[in-house]
Amino acid sequence: MRIEPGSKGTPVRPASPAQPGTPAAPPAPASADEVNLSVLSQAAAGIAPARMEQVQAEVNAGKYQPDPAEVSHSIVDFYLIPIE
Repeated sequence: MRIEPGSKGTPVRPASPAQPGTPAAPPAPASADEVNLSVLSQAAAGIAPARMEQVQAEVNAGKYQPDPAEVSHSIVDFYLIPIE
């Protein structure tokens, strides 16, 4: 597909404003994050089941705050190819 200068596409119409006196739509319900890990995934990760349960409880309670620098370093380390 080629777009030529000056070619006209489908016009975009602005959204129509809400009518006065019309109640606004109710806000969407807040979704809760939840983590469920199987025993196999816990074993494959090489992490103690007690630690996984602790992290799962913190995530489910909304209290898990990982260190961003540590997370980024772990991601980079995971994808680095070892040089021998």
